[in-house]
Amino acid sequence: MTKYFAYGSNLNMEQMAFRTPFATSEGQMYIDNWRLVFRGVADIEPHEGSRLAVGMWKITKPDEDNLDRYEGVKHGLYRKEDILGMMTYRMNSVEIVPPYEDYFNTILRGYRDFGLDTDLLYEALDDSWMRKTRADIW
Repeated sequence: MTKYFAYGSNLNMEQMAFRTPFATSEGQMYIDNWRLVFRGVADIEPHEGSRLAVGMWKITKPDEDNLDRYEGVKHGLYRKEDILGMMTYRMNSVEIVPPYEDYFNTILRGYRDFGLDTDLLYEALDDSWMRKTRADIW
């Protein structure tokens, strides 16, 4: 079993039940000096003074393989990283792009599934509109 933390759509328990049928939820935590950002989809980055809300999972090798496919690891969209002894995914892009509403709502449901502070999610959304690096969106 691998310890994995989610911060985006993989917080959504309904989606994870479909994607990772052998995974078990291990509760929530907050990681200091990291924050959620949107690059069209969720990503994280180090940021002094910030807090990152995450859901923790224990996943099997088949679950991890499914997540690798979903996250586009083979195609270079995300890469795996170890942070605080847990596996997670980080994007290879640095562009800031606000998320689509349906995608954001999927994450919001996940925040509620884990009992996480939704203010942090809305801060990331607001930040993405202020920092967006592409003018041609929406």
